[in-house]
Amino acid sequence: MDTDHRADETWVLGVQRKLYQWSKANPDDQWRDMWGWFTDPRMLRSAWRRVSANKGGRTAGVDGMTVGRIRKRGEDRFLAGLQAELRSGAYRPSPARRKLIPKAGKPGQFRALGIPTIRDRVVQSAAKILLEPIFEAQFYHVSYGFRPGRSTHGALEHIRRAAQSHKRGNDTRRYRMSYPWVIEGDIKGCFDNINHHYLMERLRKRIADQRIIRLIGQFLKSGVLAEDQFFRTQVGTPQGGIISPLLANIALSAIEERYKRWVHPDPTGRVSRQPMLLAASARRRWDRQAGHCVYFPVRYADDFVVLVSGTQEDAIAEKSALAKYLRETLGLELSPEKTKISAMTDGFEFLGFRFVVQWDKRYGYCARVQIPKSKSRDLRRKVKECTGRSNARGTLGAKLQELNPILRGWANYFRFCFGASRVFTSLDWYTGDRLWRWQRKVRPNANASEIAKGRQRSSRRPTVRLWRDGPIEQYMLAWTPVCRFRLAWMGTPHFAMSSGEPDA
Repeated sequence: MDTDHRADETWVLGVQRKLYQWSKANPDDQWRDMWGWFTDPRMLRSAWRRVSANKGGRTAGVDGMTVGRIRKRGEDRFLAGLQAELRSGAYRPSPARRKLIPKAGKPGQFRALGIPTIRDRVVQSAAKILLEPIFEAQFYHVSYGFRPGRSTHGALEHIRRAAQSHKRGNDTRRYRMSYPWVIEGDIKGCFDNINHHYLMERLRKRIADQRIIRLIGQFLKSGVLAEDQFFRTQVGTPQGGIISPLLANIALSAIEERYKRWVHPDPTGRVSRQPMLLAASARRRWDRQAGHCVYFPVRYADDFVVLVSGTQEDAIAEKSALAKYLRETLGLELSPEKTKISAMTDGFEFLGFRFVVQWDKRYGYCARVQIPKSKSRDLRRKVKECTGRSNARGTLGAKLQELNPILRGWANYFRFCFGASRVFTSLDWYTGDRLWRWQRKVRPNANASEIAKGRQRSSRRPTVRLWRDGPIEQYMLAWTPVCRFRLAWMGTPHFAMSSGEPDA
């Protein structure tokens, strides 16, 4: 047992809990002295462990150093030197090495990824450890991207539950939609265009330690190095940095704050008589009854939607007002082509899923999360590439080992969708057919009966025959448990629990 490691993590967790509880109890105050914690050897060791455990530790920054090289030279020596630089004020972040990553499904388009040095990653990790509990206590429940314990499935289920009407007619059917319109928000180059001044102002509202503020500012201005040419970063948060997702969330939380009345337990700051989110739900109900338009946002990183309870004209007016608000506060522009207003009955795509409100003759209007047909086509295309003529070599077992992780990951991602079982069954048939065709190419001289011997009884379900080679068998998507995602399944950060709570 690594007792030093456990002692460091216990101390870090204690600091995070203290910051979270203070931030929760004092939403308008600033924390004034954090530098001692930041430069503590236990904090730096904990940050180093998180960086070195990541696969990205094998990728070097502009200085050419990797986690392996640092370990050969000595971790303690590296951390002691880093601590001395921080405490003396001599530390300066290095420029990030820029690497262009192709965008999936968009030929010819690339995403710029900044790769900081290992030294900078450790410092950013330590900063994130301290800042995350403070701001996590203040983030709204409708924000999901890059937050501990939250996922895309939680964001989609939140939209589904918000859009699902609870008011029924005399025949128990739902005849009215809570939100008949939706604004699909798409920010043009979000991470590359966030205003540094606005972001730093939001940081200063909670952090009064100028050394921490100065360090974050240095990271924002550190620049990037591409093809031996240095570029200054006057705006934006560099993608690839450990602290960048948190900084982006701090800035983009202004979107939820615009709709504070309908999502915050009490926008006035007073103690509400109603528990937690019931107060916000009551205000939404009161405003609808009074004939006012209600707006309900759900955001995942820089992707967001705003549900609109009014008319299409209300949605158009709010889209223009939101574009002006983002331009003046964050320096961001909504993409005119991709920011659309859609009717709930027509449906829209969000985070790779299709969301639609459909009429069901048994229940009335029902909000549903579905698998887009384009995603099924993409999987079929991937399976076809793996079993094409150019890949007509190897054994059946090797081909199953190549296909199974793709199928398993796809099924687990879409298993919470409405009608997933039907889509899974169709894809299982297609995969089995492609494996048959692939074996006809690999074994051109074998007859059909010889190839069919590869279809054997499954070890999981002996009544079913599938492609199998010894212990390796075809992954069946239809056997993946399908259900509706529950918001209660989302995890809670460890620092959000007090020492007397379960799992603390």
